[in-house]
Amino acid sequence: MASTHPVAPTGRRDRRTGRASWTPTLGPGMVLGAIATIGLIVAMFMSWRTTDIHPSDIPLAFLFDNTTTAHDPSILLLLIPMAVLLAVGTLLSQANAARVIGGLGTIAVVTLFGVQLQQSLDKLPGANLGDVLDTGFYVAAIAGLLGLVSGLVPSGWAERRWSQTDSVVSDPRDEDVVTYDRGV
Repeated sequence: MASTHPVAPTGRRDRRTGRASWTPTLGPGMVLGAIATIGLIVAMFMSWRTTDIHPSDIPLAFLFDNTTTAHDPSILLLLIPMAVLLAVGTLLSQANAARVIGGLGTIAVVTLFGVQLQQSLDKLPGANLGDVLDTGFYVAAIAGLLGLVSGLVPSGWAERRWSQTDSVVSDPRDEDVVTYDRGV
């Protein structure tokens, strides 16, 4: 007498596929980075010193020597890349370091300008640094500080994860059927 039955039991196999993507959300780092970028760009068009002296009128050499007679290049050569770093750090995920570098660079330019201006004013009796600085200087300083802080707080980019599970169920009818002969 012969009998037939499936060799393998029915089974289920699961295949899990995980995926991740970055999605922008409005976070504090992104907001502060945008404010810092806009502030620095606006400061580039404002007067930094009384008597209507703009960053395009301040030679780059003045940051290191207050007695310079150079006229070109201007400190915009440093401020424009700092604004680009702040903007890139604001728009790209995982670019907090760009905002930190942009903020620190802006603070360095503003500090060097203030120190050199103070040294040149020391030669004049009764001159005060606060009296000769104009609004653009302060806007750039605040933008630099905001850029630095924005790189230290969460940027607002969030990783979104999801997974997909595919299940495969074995059907015993699809399995090989083995026939045994008992040899009676």
